[in-house]
This record gives sequence, structure tokens and C-alpha cells, in this order.
Amino acid sequence: QGGVDDELSLSAYTTIAMLEAGHSSSYPVIRNAFFCLETASEKSIREVYTQALMAYAFCLAGKAEKCESFLEELQKSAKEVDGSQHWEQEERSPSDKSPSFLDHAPSADVEITSYVLLALLYKPNRSKEDLTKASGIVQWIIRQQNPYGGFSSTQ
Repeated sequence: QGGVDDELSLSAYTTIAMLEAGHSSSYPVIRNAFFCLETASEKSIREVYTQALMAYAFCLAGKAEKCESFLEELQKSAKEVDGSQHWEQEERSPSDKSPSFLDHAPSADVEITSYVLLALLYKPNRSKEDLTKASGIVQWIIRQQNPYGGFSSTQ
């Protein structure tokens, strides 16, 4: 389940999987899922992992208003380093960070950032600025690869 630890995240994740499997957003199960996701989105969602999943789900389904809303919210918590952007699951104390010889982010951060990237790439009415932002995200993700081309987790 990765960073999924609540019903909303799991619902968004499952809805994404069904859309990626080729089911139409008019498929009754997906329609019902989006009804639940839209209802839940009316409340404040603080967890960046859930925000990223929700953004990707709404962007993938072509629901422009909610897609844009979640991307705007995510932008507020973006971390910018050397022209690249990424997202972190939560603030970590120095003791929780990787040792200095392992200069890679935790797998959850790579996963969150990847969902934001996917949301941007599937965003309805994607702009040139969105693609520029996506390029910066890709730069950060690439820096997280280990010497074998993988990441800290196979997630």
C-alpha cells in the first residue's frame, strides 16, 4: 500500500488502478468512486501523499477543476532544490534522515513526487509551464536513482 494508511488514499489508489487498466470514468464503479472522492475533497486534506493521489486521480479522469485545485494545493508544499521540485511526506528530524553517504530521499517521497509528475502529465489543458515544472520534477527523481537505475524501494 505504500503511503496509503486511510480509506481515502486507498480509494484514490484503487480508482487510479481501474482507470489505468482502461476502464472508462463512466463505468459505474468508477463513477461511484469519484462521487466519494469528490465528497471527501470538500474537506481539508492535509496529508501530501493523499493530495498527490487525489490530484493524479482527478487529472487522469480529466476532471480539470479538481485536478487544478489539488495541484495548486500541492504547489504550496513543494520543496525546491537546484531548479528541481519534489514533495516530502512529512517533516523529518535530522535523526530520521538517511546517512550522508546515502544521498537519496525516502521511497515515500519518490512515490509522492512521481504521483505529482503523473498528475501534471495527465492534466487537462496542460500548459508549457506545466511541462517545464514536470521537467524539474524529473530531474529530482533521476537524482534519486541508485547506481543500478532503481530506487530505494521497488514500490
